[in-house]
Amino acid sequence: MGEKRIITVLGATGSQGGSVVRAIAADPTGGFVARAVTRNKGKAEELLASGVEVVEADLDDEASLRRAFDGAHGAFVVTNWWEPPTADSVWTSRTERERGQAGNAARAAAATGLRHVIWSTLADTRPYLPDAPRQEADYTVPHADGKAEANAFFLDAGVPTTFVTAPMYYESLFTFNAPRRAEDGTIVLAMPIGSAQVVSGTVEDVGRTVYAIFGRGDTLVGRTVPIASDLCAGEDFAAGIAEALGEPVRYVPVDPAALAHSGMPDSGELANMFQYFINAEKDLTQIDFDWLRDLNPGLQPFSTWASANRDRFRALSL
Repeated sequence: MGEKRIITVLGATGSQGGSVVRAIAADPTGGFVARAVTRNKGKAEELLASGVEVVEADLDDEASLRRAFDGAHGAFVVTNWWEPPTADSVWTSRTERERGQAGNAARAAAATGLRHVIWSTLADTRPYLPDAPRQEADYTVPHADGKAEANAFFLDAGVPTTFVTAPMYYESLFTFNAPRRAEDGTIVLAMPIGSAQVVSGTVEDVGRTVYAIFGRGDTLVGRTVPIASDLCAGEDFAAGIAEALGEPVRYVPVDPAALAHSGMPDSGELANMFQYFINAEKDLTQIDFDWLRDLNPGLQPFSTWASANRDRFRALSL
């Protein structure tokens, strides 16, 4: 076997980046090896202990990205809109910062001659939310719309890029969308998605799908790949959790507009995001699952994943 090709993975200590590192490491006989990027090696002790190469770089610093990309075959690029800016940040908003970081990554990738970049983007929600209240920087869903605009940086720089869009994570059912036990003793799953099916999946399927895309070489350059493990409505989520727990779970749809007035941080952003899932359902759910399963045979339907994680659901103290 020849020398392994390096994939530089940004956000290696986060959800998406971490899943990509794990997917590469899980195939020791494959043709790739991960180079994990973090701003602070001290936060990557687990990666270092497992033998993964770890380098320091910062998405706000293009020169550091060039060093991290140097000698690599490809890179997985992900940004985090939700991360609060540092006190010395030059950006006026999180969306401006995210766009700036994507531009830095695109220029660094072009300068170092990367052969394949996978950019974790999202769709522009504005066509589906013409009357929605505007949020940061006059976007409807800033963490999605800014990424969609940033696609142009990779195209304009001539970087061979595959664009991937992440799903709504199953794992949100342990946090934001977690089921609760009502006063009458029943378990209730309240979600602001109405009756819509949403593109859903586990974080681990992001990494495995991204790894498979690198394995396809340049055949998927220029393509947008929606990463999905399943399409689930609220009733489907409730049924999967009920099967895992062995007792009924009742789904209760919540009006996204109510979320906007909940007082939660970024509640307007989240309300618009869920309304987008509802408004864009017909377009978002046009997914060729046969093709995705050929790419990643391990895709996990929600019911299978929920059963495998029954102990985590039980730990919610329902």
